Amino acid sequence: MFVSSQSKSAVRLDQVGKKTDEISVEISTRFLEHFSEQLYSSPQKAFEELISNGWDAGASNVDVRVSSDLYSPAATLSVLDNGVSMNEGGLKALWHIAFSAKETQSVAYGRPVIGKFGIGKLATYVLANKLTYFCKASDGKIRRVTMDYGQVQNEGSEDKLVSQLGLDIFEVTETELRAVVSEISDGEEILKLIEDGIPAPELEEDDDEFGAGETSFDRPPSGTWTLAILSDLKPSGRELKIGILRRMLSTALPFGSEMAISLNGEFLRSSKMDSPVLREWVIGPDLEFSEVRLVKKNAATDDEDENNDSEAHEDATEVIPVTFHSSPEPHAIIDGIGKITGTVRLFEDKISTGKSETRGASNGFHVNVLGRVVNQSDPSFGEENLSHAAWARFRMAVRADGLNTSLITNREQFKETRQIAIFRAFLRRTFNLVRTKYDSDPDAGLSDGGDLLVKALGVISLNPLRSIVSDTLANSAAIPEMFDERDLTDRTAANERWRSQTAEDISNALGEVRYEATGDDEFVKFRISDSAVVVNNKHPFVLEHSKKAEKELIRTFAMVNLLTDVYALEQGVDADVLKGVRDYRDKLLRYRARQTRRSGHHIASLLLATQNDHKNHKRLEAVVTDALSYLGFDVTPLGKPGEPEGYADAFPYPTRVAPTANNPNPPAYRVTYDAKSAKGEASKTGNLSLDGVNEHKERYNAQYALVVAPGFQDGAVITRCGQLQITPIVAKDLGRLLEFTAKYGAIPLTKLEELFKLYDPSMVSDWVDHLEDSLQSDNRLTLDTFLESIQRLRKEVPDALSASLIAHICRRELGAKEVQDRDVVSLAKGLAVIVPDLVGTDEDKVIINASADRVAEAVNVQLESLSKAADAGK
Repeated sequence: MFVSSQSKSAVRLDQVGKKTDEISVEISTRFLEHFSEQLYSSPQKAFEELISNGWDAGASNVDVRVSSDLYSPAATLSVLDNGVSMNEGGLKALWHIAFSAKETQSVAYGRPVIGKFGIGKLATYVLANKLTYFCKASDGKIRRVTMDYGQVQNEGSEDKLVSQLGLDIFEVTETELRAVVSEISDGEEILKLIEDGIPAPELEEDDDEFGAGETSFDRPPSGTWTLAILSDLKPSGRELKIGILRRMLSTALPFGSEMAISLNGEFLRSSKMDSPVLREWVIGPDLEFSEVRLVKKNAATDDEDENNDSEAHEDATEVIPVTFHSSPEPHAIIDGIGKITGTVRLFEDKISTGKSETRGASNGFHVNVLGRVVNQSDPSFGEENLSHAAWARFRMAVRADGLNTSLITNREQFKETRQIAIFRAFLRRTFNLVRTKYDSDPDAGLSDGGDLLVKALGVISLNPLRSIVSDTLANSAAIPEMFDERDLTDRTAANERWRSQTAEDISNALGEVRYEATGDDEFVKFRISDSAVVVNNKHPFVLEHSKKAEKELIRTFAMVNLLTDVYALEQGVDADVLKGVRDYRDKLLRYRARQTRRSGHHIASLLLATQNDHKNHKRLEAVVTDALSYLGFDVTPLGKPGEPEGYADAFPYPTRVAPTANNPNPPAYRVTYDAKSAKGEASKTGNLSLDGVNEHKERYNAQYALVVAPGFQDGAVITRCGQLQITPIVAKDLGRLLEFTAKYGAIPLTKLEELFKLYDPSMVSDWVDHLEDSLQSDNRLTLDTFLESIQRLRKEVPDALSASLIAHICRRELGAKEVQDRDVVSLAKGLAVIVPDLVGTDEDKVIINASADRVAEAVNVQLESLSKAADAGK
């Protein structure tokens, strides 16, 4: 229950300091209401105005703080930057409404100026009742000004102009500053930053996909700073979403080596698209056109081809020349717009999936003006009728500072000018180029798959598919896993459409064969909505045959599998029988993928090989995922921007967690994991983003969090890991766990849980050391005993061996009195990790594909190679 609309800290912010001057402000309530509520699309966007001021002030570090509980009466939002601050004259200029000294200034401190309208600070009206500035200018004095929006509301009616609104300027001592700032959210951290001079961290430079070239940043003298605090929050301010703000700042503001932005202590990095790229163009000579066409109003429809050379089309359009240049960086020049830079990428998979409200649009046009992405809410930039297949895989990051003159006040939208119309034509022309390349790329899809089959096999080959799909739409799928029925809202209408299309031309029954993530474990599905055969690009067998030369073969293989199953159903094969066949086939595919993929030794070696491969960090992430899978976890890889690399669930038997209606199969525990490759031997706090790792743990309801790196720097890293309860493990120690699995069998998941309760890398290493000792002493079945039992049984039992029979031989003939079935299976699984070609398991059966001597020799070779790789990685 709120006891007051003003918090203790808000009152103190108003009272501190000695008055030295006064600012006269004229502003109307109507203007404030219209400006704040209509001009900005979200509370995050309004708050961003305060943050972007640091760029124009020449700041190298901007620290943003958002209260963890925005519904608390004491909640605040604050922004601290180390740019040039304001003296009394500067504060008066700040509150000169609708005037900005930046309006005629295009560059400040070597950076392009973002602000120009002089009203951005009024966006905060929608967020809070009070906005307070503390400024330390070059004269060394600290000054305070507080805008009380409530005073404007009280003194002015809906139409009334509030004249001579007095804003007092106060001088504040350092003692007074500490007293009030310590009361706001994260106040002690803010004060510590000020005491330390608000140093900018050493961040690695991000690749600039907008390609604008380096600016000549001229860092102003240090010692100045500005702290803006929003207090007495309004409902809109309390609805600010920190996740959306983080995503917005990671995509919309200019930062990197020149300006660092941190949010609640976590330094942000540019959002990256890590999906495989099919083809890439740099805006410049890479683009294969020399003009764009501006369609005159009402002269042509959006669907007309821009490349139509008919006289009628020539008369209806205006040709705009485009020239491309390579120096000083690749760029295009269009009269009226000027220099345009950036990159265009066509991805192998769709990048348009996911909740855009939380992670932002990935595909589309990303238009950057003066260092800010200005169209986050409109990735199509007003264009319509864009091809879905290519559009979902298309990303164009384009910087055009010349569009600044067409920006409206909120800097999110543009005036409909000739300049914008020409720019849209340029975007459309570029997308058409990419779409053409996509449609003509034989590796992008096996187009007209149905037509190819009809020509090769005859009309009858697709009749079973037509029949089974029609039955599925009319009733339900006999085997639901075979079909993707999403996007079907009216099944009756869809069935009528299907019958009509396939009656006219049987080849319409089968469209493209595509690689996509299906979101489940199936190898291949038929998607009814567009007649596509969808190959699951996350299936292990597909992953192991993902080279370009193999893709067409896998497409054909998947299509044949699907159509064979459809034929079996149409011929009357019982659905349960066919399910068993499909399950068996899938096991074979997965087993073959495991054989050809990586042994435990290979994974351990790759951990050492990829830990310092900083430029290809995704490699280490993939290896860590494999390592956790081999240790027995049920792993769900994620690896998207703003997400952990994945999470690993432990399902020991029996479970210790009670099921619920929402989670009927809960794991005993969950671990989120992140992998951090580094150029050197030890990772630093800033590189690890430990606060982000902790946020991942909380978001995925995990009990533990794991970070894998080549090493960890002593001091702050270890302290922070302890505070957040994050387990740091060096890549070498994770590799040793794989070695133990091979030597002694699977490590119990209940035992591995001990590891995640350690928060110091040296303690983790000690635990791994002691683990081997305990495995040796607790192991009732040694590798020698196991192999000897195989040697004695091999001539007697030529097929798969039961675990109970092997255990019996160990007890009766080899003196291992306590060996049980589960010990045999555990050791066999461990051997399957390190020599998967020779040893495998199938439930309680052990499969041996070589003599005992051959298995022993292979194990020794693998372990010896692993030891050498570990020594080389030291």
